[in-house]
Amino acid sequence: MEKGTESKNPLISVIMATFNEPPAFVREAVGSILAQTYRNFELLILDDSTSAETRREIDALAQEDTRVRVIRKGEKMGFVPALNEGLRQARGELIARMDGDDRSEPDRFEKQLDFLRSHPDIDITGGFLNLMNENGKIMSQRRYPVKGFRFSFYWIFRCPVAHPTVMIRRRRLPDFRYDESFHKAEDLELWLRLRNHGARFENLPEPLVNYRVVGDLGAKRGKSQLTHIWKARSKNFSWSHALFDIPSLFASLSYFFIPQHLISRFYKRENRQ
Repeated sequence: MEKGTESKNPLISVIMATFNEPPAFVREAVGSILAQTYRNFELLILDDSTSAETRREIDALAQEDTRVRVIRKGEKMGFVPALNEGLRQARGELIARMDGDDRSEPDRFEKQLDFLRSHPDIDITGGFLNLMNENGKIMSQRRYPVKGFRFSFYWIFRCPVAHPTVMIRRRRLPDFRYDESFHKAEDLELWLRLRNHGARFENLPEPLVNYRVVGDLGAKRGKSQLTHIWKARSKNFSWSHALFDIPSLFASLSYFFIPQHLISRFYKRENRQ
């Protein structure tokens, strides 16, 4: 076990929810966090896995580094409640998200922390995604708007923040928890709600996470996903942001009329599958 690395006062709490990811993916994801150039963090793994192999791998990783804390319940938590449980148990001033099958760049935390320290007015920062296939090969890159009008305009069509890349000053934000009535688009709902409370966003103009794309992403984001996107947008509609929120509602409705095969084709083209 690695000694001398655990801190009673970690600056960053990394929240990772896992459910039966292949053990190799989990080891790669956790390894990319433990190898960060900035080291004062804790990694909370909220594990819902039923796979004995995945559970053994997670337990072994926790034995190797004292910064890893594994949290399990007697019954299945579900993805969004697991994230909230992580928020309840997190000790850090900053919250970073990470998924159990992705890979963070080694200087991700160092860059985000430097940015937040030099931009005290920013509450939430993310970055670009490198899209990789099941074998870890980079296929393409998904870029996000950095700030300003382009960031606000992006809200109309898509979420302008990549959930797996975020770092958040949680103590400055009221009502910072996920709405558990959303089992999809939970991140969009949270960002819109925090935006309405005055949260400031800015993305770093570079990739921070290698995001693993497995299967047909368009099929996974079908009508149920669209329903939750509509629900998130309508719930958090704000007249203060009406210039963007009104067209976003029309855009969300229009997506229901796009054939599923066209949505799948769009994602495959974007991901260069």
